[in-house]
Amino acid sequence: MRIMQESTASFPGSDPKEKLLKPARDIRSILRWGYPKFATIRFVAEHSRLSAEERHILSRVIVSPEKVVSRIRKKIACDSINNRDLLLDGYNVLLSVDSLLKNEPMWFCDDGYIRDTRYYFGKKNQAEDLEEALDSVLEFLSEASLKSVSFLLDSQISRSGELAGFIRRKIENYGILGDAYTSKTADFDLKREGGNSEKNLIIATSDGIIIDSVRQVLDIPACLMEKKGIEPLRLY
Repeated sequence: MRIMQESTASFPGSDPKEKLLKPARDIRSILRWGYPKFATIRFVAEHSRLSAEERHILSRVIVSPEKVVSRIRKKIACDSINNRDLLLDGYNVLLSVDSLLKNEPMWFCDDGYIRDTRYYFGKKNQAEDLEEALDSVLEFLSEASLKSVSFLLDSQISRSGELAGFIRRKIENYGILGDAYTSKTADFDLKREGGNSEKNLIIATSDGIIIDSVRQVLDIPACLMEKKGIEPLRLY
């Protein structure tokens, strides 16, 4: 089994995981008393003199206790999606897989999902050259005997329409029944479609807000890591 190598480019002379273990424990202890997550992270981070990037990692990895159980229950096994309809949170999945392929740190978060912690506050500058990530996702999905696959992209991100067309051609090349489309309200659409009991859709995402609103979730980066024998990083 291969261990995920940690990128230390942004943490010269230090191990980000080791440095964050104690702050993570402190934050979790405080959250059990019902304090708000982001205020708690800010308080502990200031006390521990953490950088903005280190705070970002903690905000991605640590999840408020009241959300953990429900999110874990929604996560479905990688091998239990046969003959199901899957809707992907396009940029969320592709950018996460792109991070995995670039050997960026991938973290096992408190709610059981894998998340990358690339330090970006928008997808615009990261949404180029996603073909390798797309091929990795489609190769996995082509082996899963899914009923259908759809990619939903945020239309407000530059060239999303072109990417949707490229994805449609790729889907056809892989012999998968599916589609790709854009929306100005992508997050709302994912929550609406994934929460509809009649459609019984699986949503592929690691976005906690979306997970909280849908019925079943597939963690594709976790599936790819399991297949490749890669262990995520853990703040325990």
